[in-house]
Amino acid sequence: MFIGQPDLAAPAAPTSSAGTGLLVLSMDGRILHTNDRAREFAHHFTNEPRRLQASATTPLRHPLMDLFHDVLANLEKHIAAEDWSQFEITRLARWGGGTVRLRGFGIPDQARRQQSRMVLTVDQQPGPSPGNIQSA
Repeated sequence: MFIGQPDLAAPAAPTSSAGTGLLVLSMDGRILHTNDRAREFAHHFTNEPRRLQASATTPLRHPLMDLFHDVLANLEKHIAAEDWSQFEITRLARWGGGTVRLRGFGIPDQARRQQSRMVLTVDQQPGPSPGNIQSA
């Protein structure tokens, strides 16, 4: 599974499920782990049935795509500077009729660069805060 180009079509917001969507990715964009909530997010975002599966090659879609690239760029800077501290990038995004909080964590590995990981999370927010929302 690799990161692909974003599909910029207007997505519909996810509905009922509570909980955090979780994706663990390698630096080359392979999805190493995902949970049901992340698969639901991908399903609603792409308006296609359950494309994010362990055996399928599925690109992440915008706004996760942008977050992935931001975390990757920051992770590469950390590694180049030999800064092995973990970091987080957080943003709110309008999505359909609601708001989602996207968080990306960079986890550099000092011993082996390619073992460094990224964790992306998606949380649907209870209500929008128009002054604090950034489109991702």
